[in-house]
Amino acid sequence: MCGRFLLITDDDFNEIKNIVNDISQKYKVDVNGEVFPTNNIPAVYSHKGRSVLSTAKWGFPNFKNSGVIINAKAETLAEKPMFRKSFVSRRCLIPANGYYEWITHEDKTKTKYIINVKEKSLFYMAGLYNIFIDNKGNPFAAIAIITTEASSEISFIHNRMPVILQDESIKAWLDINSELPALQKLMGPYPVGKISFANIP
Repeated sequence: MCGRFLLITDDDFNEIKNIVNDISQKYKVDVNGEVFPTNNIPAVYSHKGRSVLSTAKWGFPNFKNSGVIINAKAETLAEKPMFRKSFVSRRCLIPANGYYEWITHEDKTKTKYIINVKEKSLFYMAGLYNIFIDNKGNPFAAIAIITTEASSEISFIHNRMPVILQDESIKAWLDINSELPALQKLMGPYPVGKISFANIP
């Protein structure tokens, strides 16, 4: 599961920084830091063969219950009606500096961890998007972050992790012409030895 992530912009990522500033001003929230479900966040889409940075709400509407659906399991994307069409033609990237996960102990206390990719100040999580209509009849884009089995070195924290794409996989993920079996192979755990994690007091 990926229930929160970290996005800190700086001068090395001016385009993302500008998008984050626009989101903060428009929606009167600060998404430069810990990002929560239902926040409007930056996302990268493919449009007419080009990568476009825009915004989307984190979480598909949950039409059966209240709340939103923030994650989609890699193993069942091609089967689930909610995600099937998006997997075929509406894939996106979600930039992040890290993500958070918790261990719940027997006494119900929790230990919080920040998980990062070594030697990368910014990485991209695989996502899906779709267009929905709000209560006022206005269209909006929403995204779900794809999760997979956790890498063995962090599975003690949680058995799932977001799909973090390696550099050579990013172009294929956004390519509308990529075949689904090939995409399925991109959605495994991030390689052992390339992840760092730390307890947050």
